[in-house]
Amino acid sequence: MKKLTLGLTLSLLTCHLYGAGVEQVETEAGVYRGIASDYVDGVTAFQGIAFAAPPVGDLRWKPPVDPLPFAGVRVADRAGAACWQAENGMNSLYSRGNLDRSEDCLYLNVYTAAEDDSERLPVMVWFHGGGNTAGHAAAQIFDGSNLAGRGAVVVTANYRLGAFGFLAHPGLTAESEQQASGNYGLMDQVDALQWIQDNIARFGGDPDRVTIFGQSAGGEDVCLLMASPLTDGLIHRVIGQSPSGGCMYLTRGLEGGEDSAHARGERFMEGLGISGRGESAVAAMRNLAPQDIVAQGSPNGPVVDGWVLPDSPAKLFAAATHNRIPAMMGGLADEYFGLQHTAPEISESQLDSYLQRSFGSNAAQVKSAYAELLQESPLSAQKTIAGDSGFIRTARDWGKAVRERGDPAYVYYFSRNPPAFRLYVPDQPDLNNDGGQRSFGAYHSGELAYVFDNLDVVGIGWDNNDRRLSETVADYWFNFAATGNPNGAGLPNWPMYDTATDAVQILDSEVRNGVHPRHDNMNMMDTLTLQ
Repeated sequence: MKKLTLGLTLSLLTCHLYGAGVEQVETEAGVYRGIASDYVDGVTAFQGIAFAAPPVGDLRWKPPVDPLPFAGVRVADRAGAACWQAENGMNSLYSRGNLDRSEDCLYLNVYTAAEDDSERLPVMVWFHGGGNTAGHAAAQIFDGSNLAGRGAVVVTANYRLGAFGFLAHPGLTAESEQQASGNYGLMDQVDALQWIQDNIARFGGDPDRVTIFGQSAGGEDVCLLMASPLTDGLIHRVIGQSPSGGCMYLTRGLEGGEDSAHARGERFMEGLGISGRGESAVAAMRNLAPQDIVAQGSPNGPVVDGWVLPDSPAKLFAAATHNRIPAMMGGLADEYFGLQHTAPEISESQLDSYLQRSFGSNAAQVKSAYAELLQESPLSAQKTIAGDSGFIRTARDWGKAVRERGDPAYVYYFSRNPPAFRLYVPDQPDLNNDGGQRSFGAYHSGELAYVFDNLDVVGIGWDNNDRRLSETVADYWFNFAATGNPNGAGLPNWPMYDTATDAVQILDSEVRNGVHPRHDNMNMMDTLTLQ
């Protein structure tokens, strides 16, 4: 992405080294001093580094521009604010607590194990989940120290959320040089990757070995970044954890009727009292209070805008115009048992209504395939069907698309039941005052602490099987970032995904390779979509 420049660009100077690690770095904008990690000796953390200027005022709903230069040395000991988002209740696994929220939120955090800036360690760039409407890069569960301690540079980055990140509107499209609007959150992610190309070597990272990884909406986003031409040369591997359906099935464009991104954006602004498509409407949009925008909700997630995404991702993968790089992806056995853990039981007729909305004339066939679960409860059947048709099927179809183009793909299925705890409120983890019982199965986001090897940082109720699995999973992720292959000494062998056998790596207290446990139901759903 070509970036606009605010102020003079400062030349990069050699970073200053103290003791055994990189402690002070001069970036393009100015000098940051890191602090020793709280968790791993030899790892230095830099928090709150601006990778772009605050997207406020006239920069709201525009592509990101270069960070503002500053004088002196900034001690990077405090993360930047989370991007604007609605608050959620403490009864949720996904409660974010009382976040500091701001439009001035385009910050990232760097965790480096480099002893000096001559090292070229693999770089792992994390984009958080949260439906592209919530979340923040500095959640303690994403502390990158334990991954970095394996010999990496880990970066966690914010990006604009909700309407701030994904509002498409005819007025915004008209003023855009690219005649596009709606994917500002993805543009922020691309901009963070460009910042990494320009700066990460000073932290001991290798700009030619950059792995992007993300979960849920972050998993969808990294999939879309893999498909986007804007990331050519910026990324070299990708890991998608529980990618949302837009990864492969996104089709909404700027135009195309009442459900188009433009139409949805116009209705969104009309709800805030602003009509019209001209410059005066856009000016009024930029004068809205952020609290009012958040209260109105979010009109879209990512869209096919013709620039960040020139076409639907499925077509980009089919045409092999995507980034031809190794990919790793997967889902969890019980995704919606976490996402809907507060949902009341439903009746069989309510399940039938859900199936009719989701599968139309194929509803009865899908219901029959899950008859055994229906005996347990209609809600359990609905949760499993939603997880299978959404996250799990998306990951497998993405893996198939990559392999069918002849590129490496590694597909996993995470079935370990982690303890239930408030993922993002580490000082109040105990959700149900039950010590973290494993009542939600392998729930959505339940793998996060394992991936970052942060069982000693967050959570409650871990046991030795969890700790062994966490070591294995984090090793797989690090090895993949380092080499494009998750395998390494002492790890259970993980073969490349074979579409013919549908064998995947099953991540549980016993790690093994076997036929995808949801093989039959995934094949059925794929067949239904072709009818």
